[in-house]
Amino acid sequence: MNRPVERVPSIPGSRYAAELNKGAASMRFPRELEHEFLRFYLVERRGHLRSFNSIMGALFVLACAESVWAAPFRTQLAQHLRLGTIAVAFLAMAWVAYSRHHERFYLDTAHYASLVISLVGAVEVAYRIHAGEGEFFALLTPYSIGLYFFAGILYPAMLQANLLMIVALAATLIFLGEPAGKIAALTAMLTATAVIGGLALHTQAVRFRRAFLEHRLIAEMAARDGLTGLKNRRAFDEHLTRTWQQALRDRRQLALMMIDVDHFKKFNDRYGHQAGDEALQRIAAVVDSFARRPLDFAARYGGEELALVLFDVSREHAERVAELLRASVQNLQIPHSDHAAGVATISLGVAIVHPTLERSPEGAVQLADEALYAAKREGRNRVRIFESEYQGLSTGIFRPQ
Repeated sequence: MNRPVERVPSIPGSRYAAELNKGAASMRFPRELEHEFLRFYLVERRGHLRSFNSIMGALFVLACAESVWAAPFRTQLAQHLRLGTIAVAFLAMAWVAYSRHHERFYLDTAHYASLVISLVGAVEVAYRIHAGEGEFFALLTPYSIGLYFFAGILYPAMLQANLLMIVALAATLIFLGEPAGKIAALTAMLTATAVIGGLALHTQAVRFRRAFLEHRLIAEMAARDGLTGLKNRRAFDEHLTRTWQQALRDRRQLALMMIDVDHFKKFNDRYGHQAGDEALQRIAAVVDSFARRPLDFAARYGGEELALVLFDVSREHAERVAELLRASVQNLQIPHSDHAAGVATISLGVAIVHPTLERSPEGAVQLADEALYAAKREGRNRVRIFESEYQGLSTGIFRPQ
């Protein structure tokens, strides 16, 4: 019985919360999230995949050797080839599971290998049944379920492999001239097993996907600011370091914006801290809406100070974004009678930075801070951009020597 689905809190920009709030984990997520899930899935199951495929490959190698030993090679050539093909398919999956290309190639390898095993295995069992060894039919039923649990193929691929196995069994039995009643009975039994197993495995697959979302959401919430829902200071520092390294590697520039709510202490003193919290939440939502691309990042830096990182943007684009952000906050029309503008506004300091080995992310933050202080000195509710002022410096902290 499925547990009742509980809605999770709405978290700005959280793909995990959005998927969980759909009511049930989808059998396929949006593209980027699906890729992230597949990496999680393969890492979690890698040990089982290695063991299962290695053992099955070894067993079929032994079965092939026993078949060759027990019967003349030429008279049973087809059987030897079938057993050998199954052994090779399992060993191929084992090899990929052990390789450093595991995450990239395993699922495709397992998908095609499972189709080969289903087809060849069903043909082999049909020949065994025709030879009076009906007990071999029992091998197909655990295999149909084990495809998901042990071979690690995804649910849609498992359905394809099961369908191919049922069709191959029935077609081979018809080719061998088995009675129609016997074929119908065996096909019905295998189909019933596949359907029952498929229903159970569908539930299992959904639970695995939901566990992934919950695992990622817990980690994400630990990196979020409790008031605004933006990422917190620690997450900001980690992201800036990673983005800095990527920009250095790709020779791209960064725009770092430090954003301060103007006269926020006066706002709290006049309207109260609850009103201040609500105003900060609304402003944070606007800032977050400007972090649209995968490497863009919005965070609460501390107090009423927010931060926005934009990857690979020109000075002109960063200036347009900053001005639009400033105007968008002013257009919220949050009353602020102790401010000359009459409404809450923000000041923005923007650092346009070209990462080098001699500079550091901390220096980029300091440069943006100095731009922010300049904006506040010049009257607030404005944008100041620093780039050429420090362009020729080689120090890590972006200060003139």
